Amino acid sequence: MQSYNHIIGFRAIIMGGNDEDELQSEITEEVPPLERPQNVRATIYLLIAFGVLFLISIIPTPMTPPAQRALGILVFVTILWVTEAFPLGMTALFGVTLLPVLEILPLSDAFFGFKNPALFFLIGALSFGIAIQKTNLSKRFSLTVLDKFGKTSSYMVFSICLIGCVMSWAMPSHAVAALLLPVLVSIIQAGKIEHNSKFAVAVFLALTYSTSVGSIGSLLGGARNILAIGILETVTETSIGFLDWMIAGVPIALVLTVLTFSTLKLVYPWKKIDTQKIRNKLQDEVKEIGPMSRGEKKASIIFFITLILWITVGRDYGLSVVAVGGFFALVVSRTINWRDIKQNMPWGLIFLYGGALTLSHALTTTNAVTFISESLVSFIGQNPLIVMITFLILVIIISNMMSNSAAVAVVLPIAIITITGLGAAKSYPGELVAYLIAMGSAMVFMLPVGTPSAAIVYSSGYVEVKDLVKAGSILTILSILVFLTIGLGWWKLIGIW
Repeated sequence: MQSYNHIIGFRAIIMGGNDEDELQSEITEEVPPLERPQNVRATIYLLIAFGVLFLISIIPTPMTPPAQRALGILVFVTILWVTEAFPLGMTALFGVTLLPVLEILPLSDAFFGFKNPALFFLIGALSFGIAIQKTNLSKRFSLTVLDKFGKTSSYMVFSICLIGCVMSWAMPSHAVAALLLPVLVSIIQAGKIEHNSKFAVAVFLALTYSTSVGSIGSLLGGARNILAIGILETVTETSIGFLDWMIAGVPIALVLTVLTFSTLKLVYPWKKIDTQKIRNKLQDEVKEIGPMSRGEKKASIIFFITLILWITVGRDYGLSVVAVGGFFALVVSRTINWRDIKQNMPWGLIFLYGGALTLSHALTTTNAVTFISESLVSFIGQNPLIVMITFLILVIIISNMMSNSAAVAVVLPIAIITITGLGAAKSYPGELVAYLIAMGSAMVFMLPVGTPSAAIVYSSGYVEVKDLVKAGSILTILSILVFLTIGLGWWKLIGIW
């Protein structure tokens, strides 16, 4: 819902539309103005949120008044995020404006998150996603892989899982889903596969699930990864490098990709199909694209150079500096232009990001997060494994109900203070918590409202909610087990904790 205009922008690139007026008219037609019942609903949720904020602010607690009001604002924005009464970015921005009004932060710190360097890394990273989409580089890659490796029905489903995973290392997962959806529709139509067949369901579920699990492998896979780094810096003044994140995330992403395919094979055991017709169709589409264009070559070269710089000098000069440099190179080389940025940059996500970092700063400086942490530990105990399981399950549940970026904003500051306080800081560092919560928040498999990837696939008409729940519930349990075994074991092996 909240990212609908963003999805429309991606689809416009897929469909080849370049005229700004046409795009605007399409968005105007497909996104109707808010109707009266929706206005009433949004107003009711806003009043409820304000009511809860007021109650939390006046109830006697051991906290200081600023900490108590900061906690109230956390609950306030969480209510509006869960109910989606307003766009997520707007809610975050409104929560930020309440901080100086309620004397929680001075005016000079009211927009603390918007001066965080990681925000500019996010902008630069998203610009690469736009360039890869615009130049058809992603489509060429996916069609080629499907043609080469999709020799049987099982190989084809596994290829989709692998493509979704790998492409989500280079661009936002929901952008991958938006780009690959027309390709999958072509596959189903070319093979004359029945609409409700197990193979068709498995194909579309493979797309949304693989992009979700793949997005944990790189900082480029989702804004929540970058948000996690920003919150980690705010709370502990430590950071994570680009290569460090990939080393920690790629092996787990690959394990989960294999489990995704295995789960789909188990839940939806498809019959063998004639893949030759499908491969012929894919080959025709590759020929239609033609030789690699100048735009594709420029995007590839700039992305490769930026990736090398992120890995080699990212820590010295800052990931954001390199990202903005790459963004500038894309514009100067005319790989993308400013109109592409205006139309397809998810500005609401950027507002959400800046607002979440500011709120995290407020909770930390007022010690509200410390109070929440101590209260939680007194309830569930101090066993590290139980605490980690609790936070992991909590962030997965919340992510299925609202944006996983918003879920990270709510859970991560509390989790960092709680888990790092269980023992010596050396034993349970903030980096461990950032990986666990940010990557765990990507495990959104059961509801179409949980992630734009699932919403995009659900909108195709080939998948129903029961299909998502049937396979997603199994995959959710498997993902939790993977993080608590392979994940913690791998992170221990590479010296994170």
